[in-house]
Amino acid sequence: MNDTQKAQLLAIITPRRPMLTVAVITAAIALWVVAVAAIVWVFGAGQDQPTGPEMIAMALLTVVPMFLVLVLALRRNLRRMQPALVGAPLTDERISRQELRQAMAKAMTFRATLLIGAAWVIILLLQIFNLVTSSARHPLFSDAQSFLNVFLVITAAGLAAHYLVIAMRKAKSKETA
Repeated sequence: MNDTQKAQLLAIITPRRPMLTVAVITAAIALWVVAVAAIVWVFGAGQDQPTGPEMIAMALLTVVPMFLVLVLALRRNLRRMQPALVGAPLTDERISRQELRQAMAKAMTFRATLLIGAAWVIILLLQIFNLVTSSARHPLFSDAQSFLNVFLVITAAGLAAHYLVIAMRKAKSKETA
């Protein structure tokens, strides 16, 4: 693969306005989640708390369309990449998941990893607060909401730790450099 092909591929996979892209995707996801919650509420059992089947319906109505949009976006990019890949030599080499994670971590700035880690810490604290305040009305694991909150606490804790570890590694590498 020559430098021209690499530049063409990079132009295809790199958004022209990354901040605008992130903002539009975030707004679209938020609007979709609100719409799904409203639809389930309108057609649901009419209770204060969503039932188990309603939670499953909301999860499926949220995740499945996002997955389909992601697949369509990837297929679009692959179609756009085909002309750039014409004549590129075939190889048996594969990029491992670990190499992908390392490349993504390396591409992020210290500030970005710190901000993402801090955002996950805030989400973690909010979910813990939500669990504590809702446990006064509903005992833990007595409703679908508490299961979701515990899942979000675990997820947020893991992601906060992940991004803060990356930020610490970047800070250490700055000190040694």
